[in-house]
Amino acid sequence: MPCLTLAPPIEVLLVDDQRAILAGVRALIESEGEAMRVSGCATTGGQALDLARSLNPDVIVLDVDLGDEDGLALIPQLNRACSASIIVFTCHCDTATLQRALALGAARLVTKTAPGEDLLAAIVEAAEASA
Repeated sequence: MPCLTLAPPIEVLLVDDQRAILAGVRALIESEGEAMRVSGCATTGGQALDLARSLNPDVIVLDVDLGDEDGLALIPQLNRACSASIIVFTCHCDTATLQRALALGAARLVTKTAPGEDLLAAIVEAAEASA
């Protein structure tokens, strides 16, 4: 009889300055059961970097606008802090934002207006790509 082992959950770090967005995305991820889990939430760039270093998540979901901070400018720092794939999650769906995010090292961009399934699929794809 084969031995079945369950894959560990995809560990996700959420970075957004809006607590309502953090709560909504956390609930969405938690609806996936044991396939993925939120390992931490940050509302500032400094918190994001500290959590990325200490938690070493599989995927980081990063907002472009973190109050007075440029979320995209964090991408290279986050890439140095841990091995996570970064998904930019934003209202800004223009070509310039997408090109800048990808040039800085993001794996994907998902708009906040997209269905939740799009974000979940992007998390799975990003985790598989970095595995």
